Amino acid sequence: MKVLKFGGSSLIHTNSNILHVIDIIIENAKTEKIGVVLSAPYKITDYLTLLVNSLNNKFLVNYYLLVIRVIFTKIIKLISTSNIGISFSALYSILNNEFSNLNNMIVRLRRPNLLKQCDIVKIISWGERLIVLIIDKVIKVFGFYVTIIDPTKKILASGSYLESVVDINTSIKNISNMTITNTNVILMPGFIAGNKYYELVLLGRNSSDYSAIILAICLRAKRCEIWKDVDGIYDQDPKFTSKAKLFKHICYNDLLDLIKLGSKILHFNSVSLAKKFNINCIIKNINNPNLSGTILLNSS
Repeated sequence: MKVLKFGGSSLIHTNSNILHVIDIIIENAKTEKIGVVLSAPYKITDYLTLLVNSLNNKFLVNYYLLVIRVIFTKIIKLISTSNIGISFSALYSILNNEFSNLNNMIVRLRRPNLLKQCDIVKIISWGERLIVLIIDKVIKVFGFYVTIIDPTKKILASGSYLESVVDINTSIKNISNMTITNTNVILMPGFIAGNKYYELVLLGRNSSDYSAIILAICLRAKRCEIWKDVDGIYDQDPKFTSKAKLFKHICYNDLLDLIKLGSKILHFNSVSLAKKFNINCIIKNINNPNLSGTILLNSS
């Protein structure tokens, strides 16, 4: 059993990354039971946040809705024109249904007396929940059964609506009480959890890797793979220098120090939790899946 996490850059609409994601999921599902945690596609959460901040400006709201629809339409067109065997109309019906739900939430939030944080975070996390529904449909085409975990019901967290911290012990109990057969692929949206009232809360920006570590602990997975669009962790940003050195291994303490200094490699809570539970974690590249990547260790 292992958990695979795919970030927003892995699901970008301007190239074939999402097809690589699907290939990686299917190839892993053929050999063992897997859990998959998905972020919203690249920039979607940014646009949804801008939309929420522009609720009083109908023009801007419609503009952001259009941009979001275009991005998702490109994604499902890319999937449907590959050799996977799923039609554009099958995926577009999911998109239309979820856009209807999104529009209903927006209408509700435009009424000042009904403006609530619990509804705002539903909009901000809409992208994660939609991409899970799309990937669910795709995986089933390959003949796999799928179990979708709703984090608002199974991953307990406390704190603010925008940034909560998970109660890992209660979450472990909630997941362990689920009946999931070994033939099922497990799908879960990242970034979200539920409070004690089963309301949706966020785990902070860029926290889908935190969700992946949580799921790995809850499922007692032997490994957690964080898939990105880079080969692993470097000592410098490889986008700006050819001298950047790829770490084959890095200990959790050193990685936490890098994050404290401003690095956005991984979410701080995810690294802290992985260190505490001694999770076997590796950073890998969807465009270079045979590369060993960077292994995270509890000691140097």
